[in-house]
Amino acid sequence: MYLQGRSLRLRKAGRRSNPRRVFFLVVLIASGLFLLSLERRDVIQPIGQPTAAPTRIASTYAEEAEAQFAAGNLKAAIAAYQQARVADQKNLEYTVAQARIQVYAEDYAGALKTAEDALLISPNNAKSRAIYAWALDWNVSVGCACKTLAEAEAAAVTAIALDTNYAPAHAYYSEILNDSGKWSQGFQEAETALALDPNLLEAHRALGYAYESIGQYADAINSYLNAVKINPNLISLYIQLGLNYRTLGEVDQAIFHFGKANAIDPLNVAPYLYLSRTHYQNDELGTAIQYLERALALEPDNPDIHGRLGLIFFRRRNYEGAEPELALAVEGGTVDGAGSPLTYANGQPVVDVNGEPVTSSDGVVYQVQGLGRPTTSINLEYFYTYGNLLAYLNRCLPNQAPKWLGIALDYAPDEPTVQGSFEESMAICSGELTVDEAVDGTATPESAGTDAAPPPTAAPPAATEAPPSATTAP
Repeated sequence: MYLQGRSLRLRKAGRRSNPRRVFFLVVLIASGLFLLSLERRDVIQPIGQPTAAPTRIASTYAEEAEAQFAAGNLKAAIAAYQQARVADQKNLEYTVAQARIQVYAEDYAGALKTAEDALLISPNNAKSRAIYAWALDWNVSVGCACKTLAEAEAAAVTAIALDTNYAPAHAYYSEILNDSGKWSQGFQEAETALALDPNLLEAHRALGYAYESIGQYADAINSYLNAVKINPNLISLYIQLGLNYRTLGEVDQAIFHFGKANAIDPLNVAPYLYLSRTHYQNDELGTAIQYLERALALEPDNPDIHGRLGLIFFRRRNYEGAEPELALAVEGGTVDGAGSPLTYANGQPVVDVNGEPVTSSDGVVYQVQGLGRPTTSINLEYFYTYGNLLAYLNRCLPNQAPKWLGIALDYAPDEPTVQGSFEESMAICSGELTVDEAVDGTATPESAGTDAAPPPTAAPPAATEAPPSATTAP
């Protein structure tokens, strides 16, 4: 059989290649190879890998923060507001709210930094100026020399001028005025805040503080109880209640409210210190020591706790036990994981009853930073008591008893207890008075009154006693 004809074809006909399509495919392949090379060099993330950017919107973090604040979980609330700020960096409300909670959490330096961020977002806003004023006030109250009450007062006045109906500004201004000794005006500002917003937590706190400042402690308690109704999970409210009950001599109520604060956050050392101080003033020294030991288990390197232990040992006339504890408080040194003193600030070892250097019970060594100088009426007591103790031990060189008594006198030159301590110890050092005569006859007056609430004409209790924190709580 033969095949014939012009139309005979041995393969299927096809279209010619489109130059544009060829070019597109070449570009696509080249792009893929380029992206692959970037991925291998970690310049870009692999295709399909989840992005690191937040997937939640900022408002959900803010809602979480408020829920945590209401539950008393302040650290979690701060963290949630921080995430809200990351998601919405220009939102003033989130920044102000975070600074507010940082004050309640006693992170005063952090609160000031966040408040400064609020000023950067909106410098001429009543909210940013008000929270900045409050953060300034608290930093000054805990002894920060970086700011002044005058700066805090100026910021509060500016906030009120920007919005006279902004209740928190009046509440913060009230606290600042009371810290400045302007109690009548401070009371008026607290009442203004409460009139503007009867449900404002800070307004009830400010009114409580105003009553406290003029010596009306029962009224202060009622105001703090009203604040507790708004948020029943804030440690600071229960501590203020405890302080006012203690001032009125209602020791059981004071212990109950300090215990409530402790139950809210057992890892916070402040309630242990308040409980210890209350039992100390009630002459229940064994119980006072137990609470300090619990606090030391949490913060073995806290100089304030060592100072309090030293006071109790001194009161018990256990001078050998008091000396290293008070030395740690004012000068510093090292301790082990249980807080037991190991060395003094100069490196000299602490010795036991047999004269042997004390060694770490757990192999851990913590450095204790001594206070150096008094900052509150409470830690002032460590300095003049340490001076007394050194005089009793006949350590009267210029850098011993006279040094620490002089530092205490410089801080509170008009305080009778400090004056008496200085004169008594100098008399011991000069040989005019024996230690037995000092202890049994003209001993330094008991110092339980140094943190007691003063009469209405004195400085405000919360300012002189210092706000509740791990290093300055009474």
